Amino acid sequence: MSTPTSTVTEDQKPEVEQIEIWKCKETDCKAWVRKEFVTEALPTCPLCKNPMVRSYKHVPVTAKKGNKKFLVGKKRF
Repeated sequence: MSTPTSTVTEDQKPEVEQIEIWKCKETDCKAWVRKEFVTEALPTCPLCKNPMVRSYKHVPVTAKKGNKKFLVGKKRF
């Protein structure tokens, strides 16, 4: 018995957005970080500690969840 293969048609492709990222210069390393999460002017790779370069990546669009409450100590803000 063969297993069905799933094919993606044009109607089934998820909506994607282009985001700015920093990716590792090392070709063997697959690390990347969104630009908004980088706190340094020239970041280093969190995995292999090599320099990173600016780039772009297409990621699926997700619904933004709002009104999150974060726990700080025992208070809710």
